[in-house]
Amino acid sequence: MRKTNKSNIEILRNYVDGVRPYVITGYTGKKYSKRKVGEHWTDADGTEWEQKSYGPVTINRVADIVRKAKKQQCKCGQTIQWGSRIDQIFFNKTGMCSNCIIDYETKLRILGIYDDYEKYKLLSNELGFLKDVEAKLKDVIKFFSENSGDVEMVCNSEGFTERWKNTNKDKILQDAKRDLKIVIEKIDSIFTIKEEAKKKYLEGVSKYKLEAYA
Repeated sequence: MRKTNKSNIEILRNYVDGVRPYVITGYTGKKYSKRKVGEHWTDADGTEWEQKSYGPVTINRVADIVRKAKKQQCKCGQTIQWGSRIDQIFFNKTGMCSNCIIDYETKLRILGIYDDYEKYKLLSNELGFLKDVEAKLKDVIKFFSENSGDVEMVCNSEGFTERWKNTNKDKILQDAKRDLKIVIEKIDSIFTIKEEAKKKYLEGVSKYKLEAYA
């Protein structure tokens, strides 16, 4: 290891810029960098890598696209990725393309099962929404229970912030706790009705040997 032919000022400036004042000569072996799981990088040959829990693997963009397309394939054989936006929406919710879900629901209507199926689906969606509200109310209660009540908000993309001081902490907590109680009661009520509709729907599809999407 030898010192470069530079002044102390140059060495200090280079050091701050990330350039070290020494040049290492001789073979030191391959440099090892510890990567975090999920980290991506490109090597000197241009190959992309991703760190998995079991070690680094190369990234093949074409293969990834093919694998994704195979995963998003309806039972009828249609590849959702190449379908319409409606196909993607239906597939995300049911695992079927729009044509298949329409055919399926038509059969349910003919057999008299559709009402229970629809009620089950609608109530499932409503439950999801109410559980989100429940989580947000719990966050509000936790925040105002543990903090002074001052709220800081980022108001625009330039980073302008607004801070609200002396909020009516007690009133906010009171309202949030009241609303949380109402939401929890609503969740319990809807869950019972949803499970009844689900049971009837499953009994119906089982009777006619149809697939169930529950």
